[in-house]
Amino acid sequence: MSGLIKTGWLARLGSKGPLVYGAMPNGPGVREDLIACLLAVLRKMAPEEGKYLEQGTVVLKAEPLGRPVLFVGGKPGPGVSFSKAGEWLWGVLAAQGRVGLDVALISEFRPPYPYSRVFLPEEWQWAWTFSQGDTLRAAALLWAAKEAAVKALGVGFHYWEPSVMKVKYQQTLGEGLALEVETLSAWVTAWACYLEDGCLALAVV
Repeated sequence: MSGLIKTGWLARLGSKGPLVYGAMPNGPGVREDLIACLLAVLRKMAPEEGKYLEQGTVVLKAEPLGRPVLFVGGKPGPGVSFSKAGEWLWGVLAAQGRVGLDVALISEFRPPYPYSRVFLPEEWQWAWTFSQGDTLRAAALLWAAKEAAVKALGVGFHYWEPSVMKVKYQQTLGEGLALEVETLSAWVTAWACYLEDGCLALAVV
């Protein structure tokens, strides 16, 4: 099993926590390797989460709409989510609640991307300003937050379009931004940070 190449940690996001995330080069068996490494970090960093300290067979299943569900030793494990970005597979484990992760690459948002059909004027204004007028980075930030939110809810974009969701800035949190994502069914707490070539977002419910 190879080690994590990129990793990060959030002690709390909204009322949920802790969360550990990381990435490995994509390839055969990488999901299993990534889960094993993230579980090891979670056990080390959050020993109070006793149910995850137990060793056992790790099984990854999927709900009908595709949301991954993790079992450890035959018991429900931490919330889990994945995102492929270029040559990397990113993953996150959440000790509490359901979690979504998305990594959006800035290369995906070059013109003629339909910004006005995907993003709302009020969210675009703060994201564009925060991104210092960089249109591609602003689009990656908003998209990653919306995608992470629908992954956490377990519905993806099966029930509504991104344009009916609204990302709201709350405050800076660590090296990223604390956000709220308004959907048609719930408010979702999110966090986002810039990567060298895009934006990573986590969401919890």
